[in-house]
Amino acid sequence: MPVTFILFWLLSAGTRVAPAKRAITPHRLTACAVVTRADVEQAIGRPVDAGNEEIEGPASTCDYAGGGALVSITVQRLAVKPDRAVEIANLRKEIPDGAERAAPGFADAFFWDLPGAGTQLHVLNGDREYVMVSILGFGEARAVASAAERIARRAISRL
Repeated sequence: MPVTFILFWLLSAGTRVAPAKRAITPHRLTACAVVTRADVEQAIGRPVDAGNEEIEGPASTCDYAGGGALVSITVQRLAVKPDRAVEIANLRKEIPDGAERAAPGFADAFFWDLPGAGTQLHVLNGDREYVMVSILGFGEARAVASAAERIARRAISRL
């Protein structure tokens, strides 16, 4: 046997190193990905502009504007489960005219109604998946609440 063949055979028969596996990082969906323009238009029954998205750390917000009104969706993976009483107290400080209202049909959620402006629906899905849908300028809180619920359910179904 020629020496080159023997060397080739010895080298090829030796221990092979498997190619390094790529680390798989889960794809984090953003607010504009979990609630599309079409979803918002279907829920509120009016046209809106394309979504304007902002991402900051684990939070993503997508704003859809239309006719001087705004639908805003925030999705966030929280580090710890929030204390609902503390969160509502913070809302009272930030928006003193607002009022809390139950959001039946969700395990852990509430509306924050804004007189003359609309509503925000705050949903905790599980312990750490937070979704907030704010509908302002499209009607009074109770008139737009069902649209906020539909948008929140869409977001949760895609997360």
